[in-house]
Amino acid sequence: MYIGFTQVIVVFILYFDVIRSTPLLEVNRIIQIVNNIPKHTWKAGLNFHPSFLTNVSHLMGVLPRNKLSEQDILLTFDVPIGSKPLPDNYDVTETWSQCISVVSIRDQSNCGSCWAISTASAFSDRLCISTNMDVNKVLSGEYINSCCNGKCGDGCNGGHPEKAWKFIKKNGLCTGGEYGSNEGCQPYSIAPCPRNANSTTCSKENEDTPQCYKNQCTNNNYEIPLESDLYYASKVYSVKPKPEIIMGEIYKNGPVVAAMKVYEDFVHYKGGIYQYTTGELKGDHAIKIMGWGQEDKIDYWLCANTWGSNWGMDGMFKIRRGINECGIENRITGGLPKV
Repeated sequence: MYIGFTQVIVVFILYFDVIRSTPLLEVNRIIQIVNNIPKHTWKAGLNFHPSFLTNVSHLMGVLPRNKLSEQDILLTFDVPIGSKPLPDNYDVTETWSQCISVVSIRDQSNCGSCWAISTASAFSDRLCISTNMDVNKVLSGEYINSCCNGKCGDGCNGGHPEKAWKFIKKNGLCTGGEYGSNEGCQPYSIAPCPRNANSTTCSKENEDTPQCYKNQCTNNNYEIPLESDLYYASKVYSVKPKPEIIMGEIYKNGPVVAAMKVYEDFVHYKGGIYQYTTGELKGDHAIKIMGWGQEDKIDYWLCANTWGSNWGMDGMFKIRRGINECGIENRITGGLPKV
């Protein structure tokens, strides 16, 4: 049977229309499953443009812990909880609201740098808290992501939070704000990826790791030389996977870095207390735990993500506490600033 040129064109157009609509159909299916569960603990919605969701796995930048060598594993350090009971609800963003980094939401853009950004962000928070706001600066996730590339992992293709903490202890960490902020020595150099519901797709499937500038600032307007702009950790460690110990650590020293498993439904989180509901595993992801609380008799962790403030609850989310939801209590790391 003869097929004309016009018919071929029509077939191709229909084919590509189906391909384009497939991500949106799947997204809507997941959102409906979550939102149609009676009295479910959380709600889903469209955070990203569907075209961005075809390869969202590259945002999950935490490499498996079993890939760490024995010398790279952080020793466990337990902070004494003390005689006073911990509060039922605690939020670092309220207690230390004047710390710039504590109330800032990072955006890793189209790069698997969550392992570097979350660690830099947690260390910034802890530096501000430990100095009672005398050192109130945002430290550079860019510096870790680019200059620990190869040692900590593979930059935008993923890395280990444990090695990021060790990098801070050995090499120090300079200042650096968000993309376009013109703040600090080495601001983030990757532009936010246009991934909201009204934007088009990203220019690249995955961004390249930025070049390392180990001995100089990339911000020409910043007057302090890099060697005078470094902040070090005196101790870096892991925290036992026990909720009360993790809570005591946050209460005394500030936010911790957690590596959690991310499933498809988490990408569409809009509010409430997250628990895995549906979808495939997309990878391991680094976030900050900022506090805890309870709603409707359900314990939760309060966390900061690194997908910008348009995601979730202005960049934050809650997730069930005490049952190791998505492995969030399994791989907790922290460090103490040298002051």
